[in-house]
Amino acid sequence: MVYPIYLHNLRNQPVVVVGGGQVGERKIAGLLPTGAAIRVISPAVTDQVQRWATEGRVMWVARPFQPGDLQGAFLTFAATDQRTVNAQVAQEARALGILCNVADAPAEGDFHLPALHRTPDLTIAVGTGGASPTRAKQVRDQLAAALQPIVGHDL
Repeated sequence: MVYPIYLHNLRNQPVVVVGGGQVGERKIAGLLPTGAAIRVISPAVTDQVQRWATEGRVMWVARPFQPGDLQGAFLTFAATDQRTVNAQVAQEARALGILCNVADAPAEGDFHLPALHRTPDLTIAVGTGGASPTRAKQVRDQLAAALQPIVGHDL
């Protein structure tokens, strides 16, 4: 059973994203509007993550994950394409009492992310407990479309 929450006041909170590929990029994109202090640990990153690092929006540590990399983090995301690394991140996070999202094994982490649709005055969040992200996105999109006439502007 899940317990849904909305996190707020993430401004300047240290968040570590391990993995700079497409999955890591999606996690970072969702975090950027919060103002969190995002540190990306990955030997290589997407062009977009590289731009964010160049702009100073994230700090990129250009190397593989190492024990100790999560020290001081408020939240962490294990988003590599390597199962063993993601498991290592989750294990270290648990030992340090840091909430962790594990992209390739949601049950291994402490939380998963719902499919989100945001407007300035409304947030729609749909989750399936990590079982079917595609279905969550479909339901989110259907809800946004159904609510558009009620809210009076594009969702």
